[in-house]
Amino acid sequence: MALSLLMSDRPKSKIYGLPLGTNVAEAFASGFHDFCEGLSPVQIAKSEVFVNTARMQRSLREAFDRGPDSLVPRIKLLTDISSDPLFSGAETAPNALQLKLEISRLISSLLDAAPDIAPKSSLFPLTDSLVSLLDEMAEEGVSFEDLKSLDITDQSGHWSRALDFLKIVEPILDQGQIAGALQQQAVERQIEHWADNPPDHPVIVLGSTGSRKTTRILMKAVAALPHGAVLLPGFDWAMPADVWPELGKDGSSIQEDHPQFRFWNFLQEMDLSVVDVEQWSSCPAQHSPLNDLISLSLRPAPVTDAWLEEGPKLGELTVATETLSLIEAPSPRVEAEAIAIRMRYALQEQKTVALISPDRNLTRQVAAALDRWDLVPDDSAGVPLTLTPPGRLLCQVMDLFLPPMTAEKLVTLLKHPIVHTGNMDRGQHLLRTRELELLLRRSGKVSVDVETLGDFAERRRNSDPEIVVWLGWLKKAVFDNTVSPNAPLEDYLRHHIAIAEYLSAGPDSSEMGELWLEAEGRSVEQAITSLTEAAQSSGAVSLRDYTNLVRGYLANETVRNHDEGRPDLLILGTLESRVQSADLVILGGLNDGVWPPAPNPDPWLNRQMRKDVGLLSPDRRIGLSAHDYQQALSSKEVVISRSVRTADSDTVPSRWVNRLANLLSGLPNNHGPKALDEMKERGNVWVQAAESQLSVTEQPNPTHRPSPQPPINHRPKQLSVTKIKTLIRDPYAIYAEALLRLRPLNQLSVRQEYQLRGVLFHKILQHFTEAGLTADAEDELLKIAEKVLLKGCPWPHVRLQWESRLKSIIPAFLTQEAKRQDQRTKGYTEVRGKLSSDLPDFTLVGIADRIDLTNDGLAAIYDYKTGSLPSKPQQRHFDKQLLLEAAMQERGAFERITATAVKEAKFLGIGSKVAAVDAPLDEVSADQVWADLLKLITNWNDQDRGYSARIAMFKKSDIGNYDHLSRFGEWSVSDDAKPEPVK
Repeated sequence: MALSLLMSDRPKSKIYGLPLGTNVAEAFASGFHDFCEGLSPVQIAKSEVFVNTARMQRSLREAFDRGPDSLVPRIKLLTDISSDPLFSGAETAPNALQLKLEISRLISSLLDAAPDIAPKSSLFPLTDSLVSLLDEMAEEGVSFEDLKSLDITDQSGHWSRALDFLKIVEPILDQGQIAGALQQQAVERQIEHWADNPPDHPVIVLGSTGSRKTTRILMKAVAALPHGAVLLPGFDWAMPADVWPELGKDGSSIQEDHPQFRFWNFLQEMDLSVVDVEQWSSCPAQHSPLNDLISLSLRPAPVTDAWLEEGPKLGELTVATETLSLIEAPSPRVEAEAIAIRMRYALQEQKTVALISPDRNLTRQVAAALDRWDLVPDDSAGVPLTLTPPGRLLCQVMDLFLPPMTAEKLVTLLKHPIVHTGNMDRGQHLLRTRELELLLRRSGKVSVDVETLGDFAERRRNSDPEIVVWLGWLKKAVFDNTVSPNAPLEDYLRHHIAIAEYLSAGPDSSEMGELWLEAEGRSVEQAITSLTEAAQSSGAVSLRDYTNLVRGYLANETVRNHDEGRPDLLILGTLESRVQSADLVILGGLNDGVWPPAPNPDPWLNRQMRKDVGLLSPDRRIGLSAHDYQQALSSKEVVISRSVRTADSDTVPSRWVNRLANLLSGLPNNHGPKALDEMKERGNVWVQAAESQLSVTEQPNPTHRPSPQPPINHRPKQLSVTKIKTLIRDPYAIYAEALLRLRPLNQLSVRQEYQLRGVLFHKILQHFTEAGLTADAEDELLKIAEKVLLKGCPWPHVRLQWESRLKSIIPAFLTQEAKRQDQRTKGYTEVRGKLSSDLPDFTLVGIADRIDLTNDGLAAIYDYKTGSLPSKPQQRHFDKQLLLEAAMQERGAFERITATAVKEAKFLGIGSKVAAVDAPLDEVSADQVWADLLKLITNWNDQDRGYSARIAMFKKSDIGNYDHLSRFGEWSVSDDAKPEPVK
């Protein structure tokens, strides 16, 4: 009603358009006093300017500060209206985080009652999308009754589930507790106030495209005020007036993905046409050749045929595009490098340069490339708190709450740069951490417990008496912080922060440590404080939900260091770019799906339902992105950049780049193809520079295939039965391990590596074999497996996989095991053996997995393998483990077992299926095996024989532990080994 009163006797509408490529803040500031001509100083001082972003607010103030001395208007955000006590009413905008927590609690209750609706893991993504939907409904004036009235003939199943969610938040929407609803109510009160008390000073809305209904209502009201005005940024003066109606005839959103659609929609609601838009005094309409070209390339689809008629009128296109370059890089990395080099070159030319891209991966790569030259850009997006040191520490502490406690978790936490910063002896802390890591790697432990720390303390007690205090601090922080599986959110937060602060301080420290220091620490602390204040709305949550909530919350919050980046080197998002200008603008990541972004999936309403109920179309975001593209492309000098291929597939150029390229290619009489080629040539200069930068300029001289020849008296006098295969296939590995005494360290995180599975399966079968077969052998084997896997494998999902694999082979294994145990009188497991020779001087050692003494007085040797089993020819020539163990048994080399002939020796496969491969004792006797070994060792006692690398690998792709030491890759297996005497 108030708006209709204002509109009824309005003067000539004051709708202004700022041309494309104009610096909005500078243009407004320079023309503001012309607009205020004839007004008194008091009226000018009372002027109000509404902008839509805080960055625009800052830019506008800076523009007035740079200008001549004058009265400055009051610059406000559009959202300030809802916080003004005069217009906000009794309602106060709820804390956005508090609202999310309240809605998540309601959704969690629904999922608990009806788990078939959605998985519990989707709790917080559903909460975020539902809050966005409610906010949009409030701003667009869509009620819950409007949703109920939708025709759902074709999607009743989906819609019924969606309504179940929406019903639980209907009271929140009806009570107007959504920020969008409060903004709408405040705008209505503001308009009523203006209707009753028309302001005698200028009121201006600047920089908004009117994409939201509430904003459009305010813009229409402002335009109707006596001294009101609306400035539309990036207005396309080059598009003919008769083309504008094609954007949306009769108010229908036909071309909502067009960059100028929102302006046309706003003018239609004002009962105006494009000819009613006036020029801002300081920025007359510009019909530059480039703007004309861009405007024509973006014409609405129904009138794209205008290319044929208007294209030839564009004139010489090589001139129009002389400020454009097109980078088409072969990969995202080359694209980032090319952009960084171009930005650096612009700085050398004393130019300001801005990279605009919605692709955060690309902008981070560019920032990393710039760091090579100590160039720090002013990144408007900031850094997610989860990527800051304090945020990472909080996430790592949360990982402690969730079992298992792995070596990887513990060592990563202790190495964090904030841990143990409250004490002066952080160097000693890092030394102890290193020693603990070495212990864990050498022992191969993937899980850590108090017993592990006790063993470490015993090893270090004499050399480091203070280690007891350090381990006590570590034990209290890591192992004594039992957390309830369900608790109030505020209890989790209190405990979480207490542990983080305790770790940051260090043992016996009165200082807090560096957790909350610097801008990053203060931002994380502020975020946690806000979450704590809103925590009461959540109620009790599970521990898993708590970690997901905090991790997601911190990932969505960012921190910027305003003093760190250079003011002439900018990285901007598309929203921030609307109020910034630079001498050189680089549009990065212009591939479809990136710019414009792919529409976000909507779990609530499909495209047609959104249209029927009056909500925003998914094409709205595309249209806004198109406007950002058109505005940025009209800058002084522009580089368009894209990668031709990602890591796994070819890319598709952005639809706008395709349109521009197609238009140029279709205008040969205007030298369009030549203009396009020149754009690519200018861009290719930077691609070539990037590829040169990334390539190795100085190729190192490749080394030869090594074959060291150590003195005879230093060559190994003892090897295990499993190392004989290594001596035959890769002698260099024996040289590195036995002579250089280099031992490969185990990974902290073994995960599902076959080595861990093999070790644990060996233990399972060892315990089972020692216990002997019983009537319920299958149950006994499963119990042993559960116990061993629980202790040795810290990952529950991996344990389940391995238990499942073991269950599948148990019947076949027990069938064969029954036959083996029927034939034996006694069995031995993990039997150590040693067999020596005087000539040559050599000792063979080994541990047999299992040796059975059979009923006929012979021995049977078995070795368990979870991987592939060696064939008989492989055993005959390379993998001689079982043959050597047979020779040792016949010579009485094994402890507790007298010398006996060997009846059989087998590899028992316990992988995906049960299998067995016999050792070729029928082809070669144990005596012959021993003789062959002594001959092999004798040959190695030749000074001229070197330990050559990789001389008989099973496959070329096999990876050795010492390939990096031998610099394999600089030489190939076809190269001859070069003997190298070693003193």
